Amino acid sequence: MKHEQEETVSYSVKSETGENNVLLLSLDGTINFKNVSRLQHTLESHLDDSSYTLVKIDFAECKAKDSSLSGLLRSLQHTAKRNNINLEFKSIDLTTQTLLDLSGPEKPEASTLLGPKLGFVERIGDYLLHHHFEMSGMLQFIGRVTISMIWSMRHPQKIRWGEVITLVQRTGAEALPIVALMSALVGLVIAFSSAIQLRQFGANIFIANLIGIGVTRELGPLIAAILLTGRSGSAFAAEIGTMKISDEVDALTVMGVKPLDYLVMPRILAVMLTLPLLTLFADVFGIIGGIVIAIASLDLTPMAFLQQLGKAIGVWDVFSGVMKSFFFGILIAGVGCYRGMATHGGALGVGTSTTASVVSGIFLIVVADSVFVVLFHYLGIG
Repeated sequence: MKHEQEETVSYSVKSETGENNVLLLSLDGTINFKNVSRLQHTLESHLDDSSYTLVKIDFAECKAKDSSLSGLLRSLQHTAKRNNINLEFKSIDLTTQTLLDLSGPEKPEASTLLGPKLGFVERIGDYLLHHHFEMSGMLQFIGRVTISMIWSMRHPQKIRWGEVITLVQRTGAEALPIVALMSALVGLVIAFSSAIQLRQFGANIFIANLIGIGVTRELGPLIAAILLTGRSGSAFAAEIGTMKISDEVDALTVMGVKPLDYLVMPRILAVMLTLPLLTLFADVFGIIGGIVIAIASLDLTPMAFLQQLGKAIGVWDVFSGVMKSFFFGILIAGVGCYRGMATHGGALGVGTSTTASVVSGIFLIVVADSVFVVLFHYLGIG
């Protein structure tokens, strides 16, 4: 029998070597945060002895004043595993055992973290199945929105116009400063890059053609749409997604209110009304950015630039950009609301839906713009 008494602390450790290289440790006294580090050192000195195959620690006569004992046990488990020693705890009080269980397993296996490894064919099937369900949900959403929009057009008095006006303020009026700044900077950069080439051929005046057509047909609608996607589309996804995971959407359904009419339609209508106006605003500031460079780098007067601009662009150039922005608005609001309604999984799900709404919205805007360009070209109106 071997007895170890630790001075200045209120516990004692008794060790006894049994048969088959088994070490028995019995603790007596009180364990707290003041003495647990010294006790840990004492116990780990026994676990570092590789001659033992099994160590049993008995806490029958031990009393824990705080949660320090659970931390001690977890540390001893790590030490025993490092030294390839089997470790058993005896007579642990219920509170300590609960804390030990709450701290989780010592080290999750890789298979637990990564899940079962799928083969190549299984991965393809899983990918196709996931996108099949996503596409099915998206098509259902599009159909329901189309039906709801037709119904709203037939019953305009049923639309929540107060909510629509509030959303127009949020998505349109509050976005004017950033749209103006970005449009002016893009117009300025394009004009500056083009001025270098135009000056070589003495074609300074044609900077008005380049800026006018480029901004009104393409850049104005795209800048306004992309900014609105990042600013408002993501907000729609986050707002509706938060309502979805907090069961507010289900509560609306229980009360007999259709979430599609109450949440989605006002947002789609607001963006449909807002984005064409933002596009015109972006056109104006994009042209202003071009005028600045034309005056500074090409020695043109504002009047000469505007006269050439009037000859270069027509009503169709401006109208085509505004028309495209109308459809862009439906895509932006629709994608944001769809991602919000499809949210699941708590706060992480809200973040995922918000990110997906921005990425999907910008992708669809670029695809739709490409379709319009090709369509206008083959119709001979581009």
